[in-house]
Amino acid sequence: MKTRAAVLWEAGSPVEIVDVELAPPGPGEVLVEVAAAGVCGTDLHVVDGELPEPFPIVLGHEGAGEVMEAGPGVTSLEPGDHVVLSLVPPCGECAYCRDGRPVLCEQAGELAAAGTLADGTTRLSVDGTRLHHFNQVSCFADHVVVPSAGAVRVRDDVDLRTAALVSCAVLTGTGAVWNTAGVERGASVAVWGCGGVGLNVVQAARIAGAEPIVAVDVVPEKLELARRLGATAVVDATAASPHAAVQDLTRGGVDYAFEALGREETIQAAWAATRPGGTTVVVGLVPKGRRIEIDPWQFISEKTLKGCFLGSPRIDVDIPRLLDLYAGGDLRLDELVSHRLPLEQLPQAFERLRAGTAARQLVVFETGQPFS
Repeated sequence: MKTRAAVLWEAGSPVEIVDVELAPPGPGEVLVEVAAAGVCGTDLHVVDGELPEPFPIVLGHEGAGEVMEAGPGVTSLEPGDHVVLSLVPPCGECAYCRDGRPVLCEQAGELAAAGTLADGTTRLSVDGTRLHHFNQVSCFADHVVVPSAGAVRVRDDVDLRTAALVSCAVLTGTGAVWNTAGVERGASVAVWGCGGVGLNVVQAARIAGAEPIVAVDVVPEKLELARRLGATAVVDATAASPHAAVQDLTRGGVDYAFEALGREETIQAAWAATRPGGTTVVVGLVPKGRRIEIDPWQFISEKTLKGCFLGSPRIDVDIPRLLDLYAGGDLRLDELVSHRLPLEQLPQAFERLRAGTAARQLVVFETGQPFS
């Protein structure tokens, strides 16, 4: 069958919207019609050559849609189900999956690096040329074939164009607070970067009962949005010493500092603003090979520097929970979206992402379109 997709032929080149061949779902897979896909900094890292991936590739890893067809052996999903797509479909068999840490699934990591599905092949091609999958999702396309383990069934009374947000940005930001760090009521929190991930750190900290909650960014509009979502104070990162400003607002430093940009200088600033005994969580994706400098003497103060991937989730539990919180009015999602756009405008979305002027951008698809 044919469908549209955004193909990246090589790093540094513009994405091209083309008709591609999409093979039917194999064993353990489902065909999904995509309703919406978020534009994430991880996609931009691939475009800019900062994240190694096999080419050509169809990007997009934050999305939601409706199941159109279930492949052989799939019993958990059926046509008509609403699903949120995950970039880490757990195998359920490796040591990490058995230990309750499926986000570190060994098979998911290996397949992400290979750009294939579980059988070592892809379902995407154009004129006989194989196209690689991005984290087994590739949702910058009208239709996708994904592992059923990575398609989480969700309530059907939430618009799929909203549900798409919880696939990555919301899951990562909230999970960093609740799962990775375990922020407790009354703890002080600061977050560097108020994009799609950082704003959800703010929301999760508010829901957890943290106070104060300090948001740090260079864009006034993002800081204002952070205030509306729960930040009790904001810091303009263009100031001479933003970490000192955070310290002044929090009596010498925060219990938990979250870095949501993936930059060496902001990791160091977050670390500097963390009080003795506190924890710095690196949530942003740092391009491979970068280095940060930390004075090891500071470890005598029992500070912790901690990594985070996708918010340390169990996707089958956390994704439905997030949509329940949204439906109940506790988690705000609609305000996160700064731009809604068709697939053809994806290149412009990447430019806004580079400039740092967008919170979360959402590619919205016309569903119900025929494919052949």
